[in-house]
Amino acid sequence: MEYYRPISTDDGLTLSIDGLVIDYHIGNAAERDELVRLLSTLDLRYAVNIRHWQSLRIGTFRENFSLSFLDSSSFWLGLGLNEVKQNFGRIRLDVNPNHCVRHQVFQILFGWLNTVCGSFRTTIRRFDLAIDIEACRADVELLKDHRAYTEIRKSQTDRTQYLGARSAGGRIKLYNKTIESKLKDPPLTRLELTLDPSVPYSKITWPKAYAIKTRQAQLDELAHLTDTERALLDGILAGNIDLTRLGRKTRLKLEQYMGNYVQWITVSPSNYRQILNRLHALTDYPNSDLGVDTVLDKPPKFPPPLPAWVKEAEQSPVDPLAV
Repeated sequence: MEYYRPISTDDGLTLSIDGLVIDYHIGNAAERDELVRLLSTLDLRYAVNIRHWQSLRIGTFRENFSLSFLDSSSFWLGLGLNEVKQNFGRIRLDVNPNHCVRHQVFQILFGWLNTVCGSFRTTIRRFDLAIDIEACRADVELLKDHRAYTEIRKSQTDRTQYLGARSAGGRIKLYNKTIESKLKDPPLTRLELTLDPSVPYSKITWPKAYAIKTRQAQLDELAHLTDTERALLDGILAGNIDLTRLGRKTRLKLEQYMGNYVQWITVSPSNYRQILNRLHALTDYPNSDLGVDTVLDKPPKFPPPLPAWVKEAEQSPVDPLAV
């Protein structure tokens, strides 16, 4: 697994930033022209494939760029938000830091945006916090709450649970990372939360999820449970009973006893502060050290000569988006 500056918690979890959406604003045409020229030459100088398309729908970006690398990682950049009156200054970047931060091409473009726009014209809209658990998917459970719940189940181990809406600060996903990324041992299950960094830790509706440590209950530890409650606890630990369908009093009582047999998946305030520090370090680049080994996206050994029209386009002050 590749991580961008992961955090290892005391209870064996691995935290990382697995997705990031940043909005920038460029205030003048000269800066926009400079960005377009930079984008138009990257694939000529580096081993990166750039795909460009346009969209005219309101709420989307007019110019869209997908930049992909030889290792199959990629990121997206949108220029010019389509509103009732087009907002040419709006720029959006959607990237997975775990995959792309090491690439030189990404660092060039990212550093340019952070430098030109500065912190006052930069907003982190949302990010995905990935919590990786070294456990089989069958042994990890996401509990339902008041949010919308969806489940896609192909088998006991190939199963994905969703909570909440697909929007900023609202979606939670629990899935088999081993299958999704075609990994080998050890088994890995990922709990992924889409969060808004402007929302403080205390205001976040954290989900309840747990990984089973053991299904073997000791009778002396269950002395205060009735026979029915013991049977319910055994069924919950075996994955045959949905805890959230029990009455509130019974559910709270069993949750207390479950602490002996499961590991609750939690993020402490201090660990969350570290994640936010990682975000701030990213948006401060190139003034801050990314703390990664850069992958040089070198061009082919014998690159073809640039056609005359390409050289002329690079030097031209004309905005290519207007063509």
